[in-house]
Amino acid sequence: MTYPSIPQHITGQTVAAPQTSVSLREGQMFHGQIKKLYPGQMAEVQIGNQKLMAKLEVPMKAGDAYYFQVKSTDPELQLKIVSGPVQASEGQTKQLSSLMDSMKLPNTQEMQDLLKHFMTNRIPVSRENLLAAENLLKSIPAELRTEALNAIQKVIELKLPLTQMNFNSLLTAEKKDGLHSILASLKTVITEDVSMDPKVKMTILESLESGHRGSLTAGTEKALLANAVLKLLDNTGLREEKFHVLQMLKQVGILPPQTSLANLQSVLHSAVLEFEMPEGEQSVRHPPVVSQVANSSVVPMQFSKTDTPQSAASLLNSWQSILKVASQTGSGEISQSINQLKSTIQNDPVLQQFVKVQLTTILDELAKMPSSELRSSGLSEQVSQGLVKVVAEQSQANPFRNDASFDLSKLLQTDGGVKMSALFRVIEQSSLPVSRELLQVTQTTVGQTVDGQVMKDTMQTIFQSLGINYEAGLLNRNTDAARTSELLKPQLVALLQDNSVSPTVREAAEAVVARMNGPIMQSVDTGMNQQVIMQLPIEMLGKRIDATVEWNGRLKDDGKIDPDFARIMFYLDLESIRKTVIDMQVQNRVVTVTVYNEDDRLKVIGAALQGKLKEGLESVDYRLSGISFKNFEEEKQLPSAKREIIHDQQGVDFRI
Repeated sequence: MTYPSIPQHITGQTVAAPQTSVSLREGQMFHGQIKKLYPGQMAEVQIGNQKLMAKLEVPMKAGDAYYFQVKSTDPELQLKIVSGPVQASEGQTKQLSSLMDSMKLPNTQEMQDLLKHFMTNRIPVSRENLLAAENLLKSIPAELRTEALNAIQKVIELKLPLTQMNFNSLLTAEKKDGLHSILASLKTVITEDVSMDPKVKMTILESLESGHRGSLTAGTEKALLANAVLKLLDNTGLREEKFHVLQMLKQVGILPPQTSLANLQSVLHSAVLEFEMPEGEQSVRHPPVVSQVANSSVVPMQFSKTDTPQSAASLLNSWQSILKVASQTGSGEISQSINQLKSTIQNDPVLQQFVKVQLTTILDELAKMPSSELRSSGLSEQVSQGLVKVVAEQSQANPFRNDASFDLSKLLQTDGGVKMSALFRVIEQSSLPVSRELLQVTQTTVGQTVDGQVMKDTMQTIFQSLGINYEAGLLNRNTDAARTSELLKPQLVALLQDNSVSPTVREAAEAVVARMNGPIMQSVDTGMNQQVIMQLPIEMLGKRIDATVEWNGRLKDDGKIDPDFARIMFYLDLESIRKTVIDMQVQNRVVTVTVYNEDDRLKVIGAALQGKLKEGLESVDYRLSGISFKNFEEEKQLPSAKREIIHDQQGVDFRI
């Protein structure tokens, strides 16, 4: 994903960019100027903004510029002339031609571009690196020449071997290429390969499937499942629509094949009875039921008006307990237990009033029945269906809730989200009106509930599940080696070490690993100043978003990130508005946002959303200065007076 011209200046007080000091090695060549001469053929030589003391091979004149080559670095820096003195009146083409003749370099367009780039940026480079870089440039289309030169420069600055893998890693980082397409290609190649170990193939495919499942994807699928179940349980809905929804739920295995609209209550009743709270989520309070069981006593449920509302899991657990007691011989009447469950339902503000009235009416009838008839009663199945509806409504109301609460996916046993993903694909590909309705309702739900925490959780989950920086975790003795080996990247690294892997699979795996390594290699930590780059494949409502996040900031004296100053760049490839860059600058907790995109409609949309952004920033003690919308080339083409900007009328337009 190559973006058009993106202005690289920072408006306002800038965050200092990491500075790379010149580190010379034997054989390297660079352009320098003699600043001062000292006895013993010593001289002060300037390379860019830095000055070095060196011993010259032959006497020279102060003020002249030369192309030098490092003869030795120990015990002192010794330089020899490759070409020069370089006269400013000489054209650059003549200078480069003379340099190529002196170093016996091939006079090709690629070599000229390389020398021009390194001389302009004052970067020392060896003849061997130039020859290797020339071969790499020949394999790259002309339109990517600028990105390729920057990638080669970065490899050399990082003192890494100029290999195809390192070059590809940094080239993709320069292009801001996303991961979606390359992960899809890997999945196709592995799926079609018949020579791979079936176990290895299955493990990698499972990792590819789960690699994009951040909180955003999982929550969206939960909301869609909840909306589908609520549509199925809607007494006012059209029978034909309910039938289509039922068929889709059966198709992906969420409901049993024998389920029909006629026996739906019975099926849901069985799901309620068979449900067991997953291990690790036992912290949800499940009050015991008041009743006398043969030769034992059960501690009564204790509720008060000050209790927090019971979760759906607690309601289901209480109902299971009632039915269990009712199945015991001689258990007696359990009206008191039912009344307490009814009270819990009435006091829960999350439940819709219609559901409360419906369940309360049924529970009133059940309280009058002998326990021997309770379990087999049709009213019992109605309560179970009503509680399933409660669970669905709570799952729909907050699909991104990530705590010890309970949701519909657990009740219907969706195999860790596999069946929900399948349901999403089935509904998305369906042309039925009810399918489009479900997607629209889900989109509304997600749009209303997504917040910063959800996006943060999504990014962290995807980044960790792909294992992009798993190497850093290997230094931690507490790292779970077995868990690490299940991540995608270490699996691909292991795959590349297998000589039996087919060339097609190897090439696809190398491409993915290179793509994952690029942002890490570009990230810089110079102590007080840091640059962190991440590339993430995000899915939302079936739409794929390739996101590259570049964060530049600094550390405080205590080693923690300074939240008052930062610059964050978001490079996005979106399905509807395509390439988009968001430049967010933070100065003294004042935030300025610039959005680059070719669609002029964003100015209108952005104006409508500015208030929400302002409120969100103020909730975490930041203040919005302004939002501007620009085309990629607008910075160069239009005078500043014509650039559209939306200002906070109560804020300050922070510009220096």
